[in-house]
Amino acid sequence: MPVGIARRAGMSFLKSALLCTGLMVAAAPVVMTTQPASAQMVSTADPDLMVLELQILQDEIIKGNLEAYNLLQPSLIVIGRRFLRLDPEIWKQERNSRAAIAFMLSGGSGSVFQELAAQGVVFNADPNLFAGAMAYSQGNRKMALSLLRKVDPIGLPVAIAGQVALAQAILISNDDPAGAQRYFDLARLMMPGTLVEESALRRQAPMIAKLGDTPKFERLSRRYLFQYSNSVFSSEFRDTVADVISGSDYLTKEDEWVRVFQLISEFDEESQSILLLRLAKAALVNGNTAFAQQGSTAFLKLGSQNTEWINEAKLYLAASKASSEDWKAAISRLVAIKSPDLSRENQLIQAVAITMANSIREWPQPDLYPASEFVPYVPKVGLKKKLYDPAVFTPFENALNDADKALKEAEF
Repeated sequence: MPVGIARRAGMSFLKSALLCTGLMVAAAPVVMTTQPASAQMVSTADPDLMVLELQILQDEIIKGNLEAYNLLQPSLIVIGRRFLRLDPEIWKQERNSRAAIAFMLSGGSGSVFQELAAQGVVFNADPNLFAGAMAYSQGNRKMALSLLRKVDPIGLPVAIAGQVALAQAILISNDDPAGAQRYFDLARLMMPGTLVEESALRRQAPMIAKLGDTPKFERLSRRYLFQYSNSVFSSEFRDTVADVISGSDYLTKEDEWVRVFQLISEFDEESQSILLLRLAKAALVNGNTAFAQQGSTAFLKLGSQNTEWINEAKLYLAASKASSEDWKAAISRLVAIKSPDLSRENQLIQAVAITMANSIREWPQPDLYPASEFVPYVPKVGLKKKLYDPAVFTPFENALNDADKALKEAEF
């Protein structure tokens, strides 16, 4: 099918999915209805085409279309119900059975095909692959892994190979993150530019960083932010990148900031701004004050006009200096930021930073236990005021004089 026709079909599917969802919601409270079941049918009775339309919906998600994201789950429900009403002979065609597998690996319910199998419907597909996809869709990870690990995605048609490889990678990653990398790589290579690749990159990048392969982590991060910077999930990925970069396991020397900034500077200005802010915040929370200062300073140099982001950067910069020699300036800058202009989380950061900066100038008041009769009493309350009164030192001077006299009279 030509791309233009497919996309027009996809848009018609979006509209029909909305209509179907509306019909189902409107009919929910009614006990009896004379409306025929066909009133809820989607625009096509071809499983392969319906899954193609579903993939077009997924394409919109990685472009940042929130409406498409909100439509995904209702659309899966509509398609699943439509599958139940198709001629059972349809599933004897291999391409339609492949569509069923793709549907389940895309988040569709496997119970649809359990019901069809109970009715005697036969599916023309690898039993391990079909049953594994069904178990995967139902959250049975153990069974899905035992079945799908018998399937080689390289020998499968491109239409489902990437989805199978991604499912295998996700299932293996908990117990064998290193072994899962092969499947993540296959998923990306087999279905580039799709939600499959986006999902693989989003999961693989932080995992590969934990395995210590920094160059590959940076390559994967670049690929994601170049290709999927507008994805519905891009904000989550930027947080992940910032956490990894600011963590103690990634960079250990302050002078390595040059390398970090080189990575960030390759992205578009918006991605740079977001990444620098996330990095500054993550570094601050992780105790990496040097990176927090570098990140927030670099952000401010970009000249962003976003007032909310500017306040955040100023907060992270001031907070990162709260425990340094510049604590006085840090307090002034922290107080100058209006709390209502910050998120609740950042308000907490502001309060903690102010407390930290103030604690530096407080006179320490440890518990004192007299070591001898010459140690004078030190009041725990009001010590700061007493220090401004010269008379407060009299007991100390008397104690020192008594001690000196005792030492002179002592025999050694």
